[in-house]
Amino acid sequence: MNSSNPSNLIKNHLIFLSIIFVLFIVCYHSTLSWMYVRYMNHDSYYSHGFIVPFVSGYLIWRKRKDLRGKEPEVSCWGLVLISASVLIHVTGTVFYVFSLSGFSIFFLISGTSLFIFGKNITRTILLPLVFLIFMFPLPLAIIGEISFPMKLLVAKVGVWIVDSLGIPILREGFHITIPAGSLLVGNPCSGLRSLISFLALGAILAYLSSISNIRKWILFFLSIPIALLSNIIRVPILILISHYWGLEVASPDSFWHNASGVFVFIVGILSMFYTGRLLEWKTQETDI
Repeated sequence: MNSSNPSNLIKNHLIFLSIIFVLFIVCYHSTLSWMYVRYMNHDSYYSHGFIVPFVSGYLIWRKRKDLRGKEPEVSCWGLVLISASVLIHVTGTVFYVFSLSGFSIFFLISGTSLFIFGKNITRTILLPLVFLIFMFPLPLAIIGEISFPMKLLVAKVGVWIVDSLGIPILREGFHITIPAGSLLVGNPCSGLRSLISFLALGAILAYLSSISNIRKWILFFLSIPIALLSNIIRVPILILISHYWGLEVASPDSFWHNASGVFVFIVGILSMFYTGRLLEWKTQETDI
């Protein structure tokens, strides 16, 4: 329903947002602390979480022309989402499942937008709101279930590449033996961190690209093999460095270990960028 007095509507919105913000800080203090610890962990898969709200805000700002002229309206469906988020948060807090409580923040934000701005405005900024999902860490149990097969794949392919170069190598699980000594494929080498980051990057590139929706989805899902392939490159690089220059040179926290991570990340970003350009070029070619 529409308000006949825009100034009163804005005032009511500000009061409602202020109340929601205060209640949010009080109720989600433990969850926010948990998210901060997950972001700052040495082996964090979510170190990008700090910038996600700013990226989402930027994407909403890009929609300012579309938002101009749209009148805010109250939608009671927002209260349904807010109520659902409270229920999810309480459940997560009671059972100490902070990841569940974290995801309830997304429903709280979406419900608040729907309640105070209405369906039209919320629909316009829906994708930037959905992007916020990338800031909420998955449970460690799920992380382990995903990273284990990825780490095994990386180890197998990395050893196969090095073996094809004629270098003596033996793999037993995640332990790799070369003439210089033994190596261990750790969790950071699984590629899950790259996968999460590239999914977020793929979502941004797809959203900003001037291509059809089908090609946007193609670009988004191509971030998965690009992340995997770019990370697979890293393992044989580190094995070769260890073989020719010694195990210490490629040890964790060494220059070459960190440099290899930066290198494959840059390779992945460039691959994503040029894949998007290729899809745009094909679109332009089709239009001609």
